[in-house]
Amino acid sequence: MKPAVRRLTWTGHLLWGMASLLGTASVAHAGLLAASTRVIYHEGDRERALMLANTNDYPILAQTWVDDGTGDPESVKAPFVVLPAVFRMEAHAVRGIRLLYNGDPLPHDRETVFWLNLYEIPPTRADDTNTAKILLAMNTQLKVFYRPDQLPIPPDQMASRLQFSLSGQPGSLHLTCHNPTPYHASFGELSLVVDGQAHPVEPQADMMTRPFDSHDYGLATEVATAASLRVRFTLLDDQGYPQPHEATIASH
Repeated sequence: MKPAVRRLTWTGHLLWGMASLLGTASVAHAGLLAASTRVIYHEGDRERALMLANTNDYPILAQTWVDDGTGDPESVKAPFVVLPAVFRMEAHAVRGIRLLYNGDPLPHDRETVFWLNLYEIPPTRADDTNTAKILLAMNTQLKVFYRPDQLPIPPDQMASRLQFSLSGQPGSLHLTCHNPTPYHASFGELSLVVDGQAHPVEPQADMMTRPFDSHDYGLATEVATAASLRVRFTLLDDQGYPQPHEATIASH
């Protein structure tokens, strides 16, 4: 059975301290939680550590790996090793994992993004064999950004350099973000503001515009032409916190 995949792409209510991580967890949600929803791996780092907590009331077997987003450990294509790769965690236990870069060449003029997979398998007891129940193996994915040294601008200047434009026909408009920076623009929220009223874009699996690239975001509601158009958005910073910004529309 393919595991349920839970990607952390917005973090307003997910960045808790380790004490909060030890609270109870619903059986419908991943119980293996990380202290952060993203990892920034700087060029030259020997390793990066990440603390995990098993919030379940039962022990789990955990498997960890980094890939390109496929969520399949059999087709791993990423220059990172996670230690330990497989381990057992007791109920409400806390432990750390380490990410190590193997030195494979990566672009020097921009960030490269990968995904850290936290795959948890619940226990199966002998007395469960005659009980009708579903045991879900959950795979939580967190972004790993490899960041080269000596990029031309600091990451906190990215927001002011993003460019937005509006295109399409009435009823099928989309907002285009052009990112001329070497960083990934990870949006928590993104809305077109028409005469002061916000119209959110349609949610996507990954609200991110890659470096030196453009990405289209469809509008969830029909928008009429107006004299005043702006873009309101939040960008996730290196700690995963949403930072609010506004921008003008390039042309409409």
